Amino acid sequence: MDARISLNFSIAKVIAIFTVLAGHWFSPSILWIPVTVGLFIFAFSSGYFTSRRYGAGVDIGRFWKNKLERLGARYWVILGFLAVVVMLRGGVLFHWHTLVHFLGLSGVLNWMGIHNRSGLGAGLWFFTLLLMFYLTYPLLAKVCRSAPRAMVVAASSTVIAIYLEERSRIGHELWLTSLGFILGVAYGMPRPRLRARPAALVAALGCVALLAAHGIGLKGANTALIALTSIACCMWLANATGFRWHGLSRLVRLEDYLLEIFLVHTYLFVHPTHNTLLDLVISTVVIVAVAAGLHRLSRRAAVASWQH
Repeated sequence: MDARISLNFSIAKVIAIFTVLAGHWFSPSILWIPVTVGLFIFAFSSGYFTSRRYGAGVDIGRFWKNKLERLGARYWVILGFLAVVVMLRGGVLFHWHTLVHFLGLSGVLNWMGIHNRSGLGAGLWFFTLLLMFYLTYPLLAKVCRSAPRAMVVAASSTVIAIYLEERSRIGHELWLTSLGFILGVAYGMPRPRLRARPAALVAALGCVALLAAHGIGLKGANTALIALTSIACCMWLANATGFRWHGLSRLVRLEDYLLEIFLVHTYLFVHPTHNTLLDLVISTVVIVAVAAGLHRLSRRAAVASWQH
């Protein structure tokens, strides 16, 4: 059953990363709504599978060692590549903000309202959020050990996240993305069994409601509807053990490159033909190829560091 759920989320995350890519390509557009759902799925998946793997009795030292070994080399290889891209384009690199980015703390600049002076920084806020997820996980997992407490955490976090998303001006849907991780842990710890079809129905109705709200200009309902739709999508993914993806299962091959694609894609948009759709296809091919190369390079770097 875990294998089926893992497959569901793997495919959904690959679809989500290309939605994020398209959303940035066509920005500003209505695609920001599915992009937000995609970010929620990323975060929920991280929380859910972290809780399934480590549980509540996590060894914090070993936990962080595993995370740093898995993500550290990848992150610095990606930033090394992006630094070269920035220099070749004549962007600003020698600034103290660049050091903040290399430390994985780009999100701090965003959340404190500090204008980024470095050529780096696009999309790196998500890595900071990942670090914060993993920093808070041991405490969150302990709180969510029982189903009643997990439900309280889920309900209260949902209300708070929707309120903060409406009231704060931080941007990039920070609070809903954070909610995804919290709900992933809250669901993954007691892991109640739910029916997939009702969740699919709610997700579909949520999409229809979002389109209708957008069509009539009812923006005030967006945050709550996005939260509802995102939660329903994740509940479906976590319970649709009989769903068959057919040809889409091949997308799983790209899952290894998700972090690289997320962090490099806005730097590699190209416009060789000046045809919007054709240039998007070309840019996507370039981004995936570079992401695959960076991932392999980071694996070699990690192996070399372990051997020494």
